[in-house]
Amino acid sequence: MSTWLLSIAGVVVVGVLVDLLLTDSHVSKFVRAIYGFFILFVIVSPLPGLIGGGLEVGGFEPDQGIVGSINAQSLQAAQVRVDRALANAEFGYVLVMIIPDSGSTSFRIDRVFVTGGGLENQDAIIRIVRTTLNIDERRIVYHA
Repeated sequence: MSTWLLSIAGVVVVGVLVDLLLTDSHVSKFVRAIYGFFILFVIVSPLPGLIGGGLEVGGFEPDQGIVGSINAQSLQAAQVRVDRALANAEFGYVLVMIIPDSGSTSFRIDRVFVTGGGLENQDAIIRIVRTTLNIDERRIVYHA
C-alpha cells in the first residue's frame, strides 16, 4: 500500500516538473493527455489485485507482419543510401546486395555482398559501404 502511494506521489511530482517545462502548444496538450492516462493507470493498477484478480500486462509480442514490413522498408532505404553513395563516387557499375539478419526483430545487416568496381577501387568501395551502412568491415564480402 505504501509503495502504491509513493508511486502515485512520484508520478505526480514528475508530472508537475514536466508541466513546468512544457509551453502552451498542441504538443503540450497531447503530452498532458498521455500523462493523464499514465497517472490513471498507476492509480488503478493495484485494484485488480485487491479485488482478487490479476492484471497481466506482460507478454507483449509484436505483430510479425508489421515488423517484417518495417524491416523491408529499412532494407530498401539502406539499399538506396549505399547505391547513391557509390554512384556519387563514380566507380562504374557496382552491385550491392544487403542481406538482413533474419533472426532479429529489429533491422540488422548480416552481410553485404559487393560486386564490380575493380580491384583498384576495392578499399574505397568497402569504406563507402561500411560508413554508409555503419557496419563492421568483416560483414562486407567483396568480389571484383
